[in-house]
Amino acid sequence: MKGANPNGRLFALSLPITILLGIFFFAPILMVLSLAFTPYDQATLIGKGVTLENFARFLTDPNHLWTYVRTIGISAATTILCIILGFPIAWHLHRLKSGQARLWFTLAVLLPLMVSLVVASFAWALLLGNNGVLNSALIKLGIIHSPIQMMNTITGVIIVNVFSHISYAILPIFAALENVDSNLARAARIHGAIDSQILGRVILPLSLPGIVAGSVIVFSLSMAAFVIPFLIGGGRVNVVPLQVYQYTVQFFNWPGAATLSIILLTLTLGATWVLTTLAQRAMPWERGR
Repeated sequence: MKGANPNGRLFALSLPITILLGIFFFAPILMVLSLAFTPYDQATLIGKGVTLENFARFLTDPNHLWTYVRTIGISAATTILCIILGFPIAWHLHRLKSGQARLWFTLAVLLPLMVSLVVASFAWALLLGNNGVLNSALIKLGIIHSPIQMMNTITGVIIVNVFSHISYAILPIFAALENVDSNLARAARIHGAIDSQILGRVILPLSLPGIVAGSVIVFSLSMAAFVIPFLIGGGRVNVVPLQVYQYTVQFFNWPGAATLSIILLTLTLGATWVLTTLAQRAMPWERGR
């Protein structure tokens, strides 16, 4: 129809997803937000009225504050390692010319996403345990004389986090590398730049959008991770998602769990905003798009 209003058609196309997001995303968040301002009642679980006591408690208790710091630290370490390890993999995938080689390599990159987190965590427990495959191999090779404690530690949680989330870093970086014009590297080489200079001054800056996108995804997933800290950390690596679980299932303190959920969401959004703001300053050529 030639006379159709483009804005009307755009509204009609966006209406279904808007309704779905409103029902299954925004409405639950608003419910959790309202529950966070509700007092806890031991008899009914959810009291009546409005209170700020929940936020005052969770934002002033030193134990909870250290839990926030630990959660952010684990997520930041996971993100940095995923980017450092994922960039060479994405670069190799980008440089592959054979379509069949790209297919198999892409399947290998997607493999961590195809395995359930529960199954992968149990497999890593067999690898990282004191009597696991890794410690046994190191002892037999004479590299160590006693097992290295990796289970129930922050180190073990970070290792499994990196394995489970690295695909989310590789794929955006690969997509960004695919959009880099190969003539730019050729022109830099003609002007006397060596490979390391081309990588550092041409390829790396132009792949920053993929690096930022991968960092945001990995950081957000790590902040919300529950299975890995629960199974690999063994309850000793306390993070915010574990506290949400404890307040919901063990303590039956639903307003407390809702408050922790809102704090976790706020911390994630805040860190994401800081990251994207710094990235925009580092990519002035993207501001006009």
